[in-house]
This record gives sequence, C-alpha cells and structure tokens, in this order.
Amino acid sequence: AQWFPRMAAYYDVYGWQHKQFLGAGEFTLEFGDYDVRITVPSDHVVASTGELQNPGDVLSAAQRERLKQARTAKKPVIIVTQAEAEAAEKARSAVSSGATKTWHFKAKNVRDFAFASSRKFIWDAQGVKSGDVDVLAMSYYPKEGNPLWEKYSTQAIIHTIEQYNKYSFDYPYPTAISVNGPVGGMEYPMISFNGPRPSKDKKTGEITYSQRTKYGLIGVIIHEVGHNYFPMIVNSDE
Repeated sequence: AQWFPRMAAYYDVYGWQHKQFLGAGEFTLEFGDYDVRITVPSDHVVASTGELQNPGDVLSAAQRERLKQARTAKKPVIIVTQAEAEAAEKARSAVSSGATKTWHFKAKNVRDFAFASSRKFIWDAQGVKSGDVDVLAMSYYPKEGNPLWEKYSTQAIIHTIEQYNKYSFDYPYPTAISVNGPVGGMEYPMISFNGPRPSKDKKTGEITYSQRTKYGLIGVIIHEVGHNYFPMIVNSDE
C-alpha cells in the first residue's frame, strides 16, 4: 500500500486537499478505475483490490473449480489448501527457476489500491449477496494463521457486510478481502490487513488461541472491512 502517487482531491469550498498522511487517519481522495498487472514469482498467490481477470493463467484447474463453487457455497471453500501452500513454501521452486506469473486485476470506482503476495498463502472464499451485487468474501493467510483464520476470517467479512448493509447502504464492490499480515489492522478498498494469530501453548506445545485472540480477530476484521463504507465509499475526510 501507499506505493504510487495519488491525485489530490479538490473541494469547491476548501480547495486542494493537500494534508500530509501522518498515520492518524485517512483523507478524501479522488475515485478512479484501476487496471493493474502484478508480476510475481510463479509460486506466489496474490490478493488485491479489484477482480481477478485471468484465473486461467495463474490458477490450476482444480483451484478455478473451487473458486467457482465458492460463489454459491454456504460455507467457505478452500481455494488454495494448506497442503498446497506448505508445498509451495517448502519447494520455493520459483526462487531457483526465476519463473514468474502475472496476475491481472481491474477495480472500478475506488479511491485507492493495495495488494499482497506470498507463496505461503492459504486462500478461502464464500459468496454473499449485497443488494444486486454478488460479492466474493475471501481470506488469505499462512499456516501460522490456522486454526483460527480458517474458522472465522471469511465468516467475519460476511457478517460485516450483512450488518453494515442493514444499517447503512449495500456494499457495492465484487470482492471483500481479509489478509493476515504483520499489522494490527489496516484497510483499503476491497482489501484489509489484519494481524491476530494463534500461538503455541507453553505447557502443551499445542497451537491454540484464547477467547481474547479469537474475538480480537473478529473485531478487527469487522472494523477494517467496515472501513470500506467509511471512508472508502462515503469518502469522508477523517
């Protein structure tokens, strides 16, 4: 994120919006359409603002079929399994070969753009209806995120959309994404980055999580996905 220059917005009342970004809040931006190609090592999976345009070039036939099934599924469908992610992490085939793939995304009427790329990503998805829009709720996380992320991340995205739709307006975008990363939480159009993970129990050595961590994850996803409504769509100046 924050990896390319953005045009400052112009207000008829206040003029140019040229405040510096100091990390304490976002500010009004111009909307635009994005057509982006991201070239990464061939064993990486990319999560991004927008819709994937070329699944045939970057996903296996089995993964494409899982993605199709996810659109009408009643629970999250695993697109890239933990076994597949662990195999990619272990082999690191693209490191030695130098092979790459280009992921192509398009996003309409958004005020920003962000993406994440990793060979460690597990990827799950489930469709949810938002007014007239079929939204694909998706989560991307490494094995270190399980068993917490596979249980709650995508479900928390869907819960957020359903509740915000009920009390404000219908989510208009085709995707809503939660990515596990080294942050507390941060949001961009259609994609958010959320930090909580399980930890190893000091007594048993088991990978587990507390109620605090569980609800911390659910809460931060609700918070960050909710930012799609404010300021990403309403475009409020915080």
